[in-house]
Amino acid sequence: MTFVLGLSLAATARAQSAGTIDQLFAFTCTNGVSGETCPQGGRPDTIIQASDGNFYGAAQVTDEGVSDPQGGTLFRLTPAGKFTRLFTFTQSASGFPNGNNPANGFVEANDGFLYGTTFNGGKQNAGVLFRISKTGTGFKVLHNFCSSANCADGSIPDGLLLGQDGNLYGTTQEGGSSVSPCPSSGCGTIFRFEPATRAYTVLHSLTAATDGLEPLGMIQATNGNFYGVTDGLGEQQEAGKRVHLKFNENIFQFTPAGEFTVQFRSPNHDTPISGLTQGANGNLYGAFENISAGEINFFEVSTDGTGFVAFAPFTSLAGMLSVPSLFLASGGNLWDTNFEDSTAPLGSVISINPQSGAVLQTFAFDGANGDSPEVGVIQAADGMFVGTTTLGGTISGGSNEFADGTVWTLNAGLPAPAPAITLLDSTSGSVGSTVLINGQNFIGTTAVSFNGVAASFQVLNTQSVSATVAAGATTGPIEVTNLGGTATSTQSFNVD
Repeated sequence: MTFVLGLSLAATARAQSAGTIDQLFAFTCTNGVSGETCPQGGRPDTIIQASDGNFYGAAQVTDEGVSDPQGGTLFRLTPAGKFTRLFTFTQSASGFPNGNNPANGFVEANDGFLYGTTFNGGKQNAGVLFRISKTGTGFKVLHNFCSSANCADGSIPDGLLLGQDGNLYGTTQEGGSSVSPCPSSGCGTIFRFEPATRAYTVLHSLTAATDGLEPLGMIQATNGNFYGVTDGLGEQQEAGKRVHLKFNENIFQFTPAGEFTVQFRSPNHDTPISGLTQGANGNLYGAFENISAGEINFFEVSTDGTGFVAFAPFTSLAGMLSVPSLFLASGGNLWDTNFEDSTAPLGSVISINPQSGAVLQTFAFDGANGDSPEVGVIQAADGMFVGTTTLGGTISGGSNEFADGTVWTLNAGLPAPAPAITLLDSTSGSVGSTVLINGQNFIGTTAVSFNGVAASFQVLNTQSVSATVAAGATTGPIEVTNLGGTATSTQSFNVD
């Protein structure tokens, strides 16, 4: 059976004026006598487009108007803007047993379930790893962080990614080793979760002296290795003794075999404030804050740590605590959001030249379509940008209701993103056997072929397609086609 998605966001793109940010959905909260409640959730975070063409995400809180808002929801949103709440994180006498503050978004795994983490909550109030179906059923906590002695299994997770092997990988900000100069809370960990067996494994516990601490923004590059950033340590004399302080940014490589190496160490006073993104040229891109200068720079560096280039300071971001990871869009430029600056005080969507770091385009929020974007952008299968803001929006409710963030769309006039094939899980098979194709931009796939012979397929997620070797297929490359074009595997598939 061939699965072809009808993605109605394309119709929205045709109706929308190019270059405008439109609200797709606003989260409604209500002012009450005892506080402000947000049954749909509030302050939405990162979203994904799943294999069914719908968008899925998390809203970080379900209450507002307090010093420490908590809770949160998980939701589905169709390309037409129809909202469905899938799950609410609720408090019990013992806290938030299912997690609290889901601030890291979803990953759609090859089994069709959505996986995510919460910043805190769970048995130790150190966050959980959870699973839920796309219909909202079967919610299950799969791991409570800090369950091991001294939080050796990690604490405060920083999101998940789907590995090329079909397993989930992630980092924790704390936990792991607490050997000095690590703080007592730990330097952080790299972990793996296997959906098939539900096995949770710490792959590496960071040590501050050699690795840095608080790993952030890990990705898996096309070469199969993982890359991320950590806070490095410097030394400072205080009252006649040396003390360790977080000073510089480290860019690390972690291999599937478990080898951790720091590929690049930035000069002192450069602090990492974003995760990494791999560009079309294979290099890594991110952002750091030059503390002494009070400026923020985007940078480029190769995966082996050479050729580091700090682009001209983007001073309108100075003072930000973090910058969303850049996103490589169709057309070849990098895109991101800007929380606020003098020309766009409510925030903006920006495009950046990957060769120079220069800002090419700016699209400002006006409050009615959102305010204060804290996470970056994704590009839907039809080329539209989609993202969230943590404030603002327009609702039609009464005077006691207010909008607490939006999901927005932007038609920047870009084509649909083309697919890319990274690897095949097998390079040979007989008619009727299946092969898992790993790559990028597979949502909206319209055809898969074996050396030109059409095959039945199933889109598992944006990174994975399962295809069946068709009768009449012969040895040769595999092709995957979507609205953006056709990708051809560099590996040849041998038909037995």
